[in-house]
Amino acid sequence: MLSKYLKSGYKLIPYYYNCKLNLNISEEDRVRCKKTLRQLQLDRHIDRLCDNYTVTKLKLDTMLLYNIVYDTIEDSPVFVSGTQILNNDVVRVFTRYFAFPDYRTDGTNPLQKVDDFEELKYSLKAADDYKLVIWSRDKSSGFFSRLKSGRPDVFSDWNISSPIELMFKNNYQYIFYTGDSKYLHNLQYEFYLQEKN
Repeated sequence: MLSKYLKSGYKLIPYYYNCKLNLNISEEDRVRCKKTLRQLQLDRHIDRLCDNYTVTKLKLDTMLLYNIVYDTIEDSPVFVSGTQILNNDVVRVFTRYFAFPDYRTDGTNPLQKVDDFEELKYSLKAADDYKLVIWSRDKSSGFFSRLKSGRPDVFSDWNISSPIELMFKNNYQYIFYTGDSKYLHNLQYEFYLQEKN
């Protein structure tokens, strides 16, 4: 996987690919990635899930992709986002997603995203061989409903499931997904626990 400039002018750098450091990026982009991870450690405390952004809890060794979107003009990170391999059939997008403070949207338009979902489209191409792609949230499905109705250009083929106990005990999540929904069953805690053992 190679780095590419997005329509927004930001650069998408696939820092990890197939659970390993991506050796196909330039040394300059590798330096940008290291700088981004250092900045993430400084800024992560503003997020309610701040512990998820420690270097060890990023779970980089489980990422089909871990992308860094970078502003090369300002020499600063915009956001990071992972596509995590959950099993042989399923990946989760926007895992360990973190938007850096200077690039966060103001919330007045919940469908606004600084890259217009280009990073997602890039990740979906890489995940093409997987049978199911999910995006999960613990709070509610309202955001997913707004995305589906407000951005049919991106999400017309996506659906929303009721909450499932996702992979871990008492980890109930709403799931926004595209692909074969029968694979959602494999992600439920009881089944996932059996598969791991």
